Amino acid sequence: MKNILTLLLFSLQLFVCAQEIDNLENEFSKEDSIKVLKWYVELNEKGIEKVGDSVIYSKEFVKVLKNEKYRDFLFPKEYKMGVAAYLIDKKYLKQAFWYFINIYPQDEESKKIVMQSVLAYDTIFKMDEVLVNTFYTYSFMDPEISIIKDGKPEIVRPDILEAKLANVKEMVNYVLKYREQQKKENN
Repeated sequence: MKNILTLLLFSLQLFVCAQEIDNLENEFSKEDSIKVLKWYVELNEKGIEKVGDSVIYSKEFVKVLKNEKYRDFLFPKEYKMGVAAYLIDKKYLKQAFWYFINIYPQDEESKKIVMQSVLAYDTIFKMDEVLVNTFYTYSFMDPEISIIKDGKPEIVRPDILEAKLANVKEMVNYVLKYREQQKKENN
């Protein structure tokens, strides 16, 4: 029963969010449109990126790096679906997707619920890219993977980093296969 309620909660929130995006031009003022555009850009931004000889950190990456309480929230001992639902409700999508990445490998039921949610968002965003960008925003500061030393993350568990990356690749492959299947069905 709890799983059904969680699924319904996610579905309702995803439906409402999709309707909000669909009606963007009609219902939002220019100021609101700019906020949604910023939200979209942040969601598609990598936390850390190498450009030429430089490494560029996003605002979100720096925020996580500098704010210990925020780090504690993003990297709990146990990731819970209820917190992910709360983050979605408050439109903290990148953080919610980080929770999804960590909830995904817990069990088969978790995989199913996470992927249903991710696929629902794929109608709005390119979720393959969003998942990868989310991983690159948060994974390097995950205390399971790194320690913060002299204000910089130092990877101490590359095996866990690789395992989480493998989960992201599995999720991305699922999204891509689903998208291809939808394309075939719509043609």
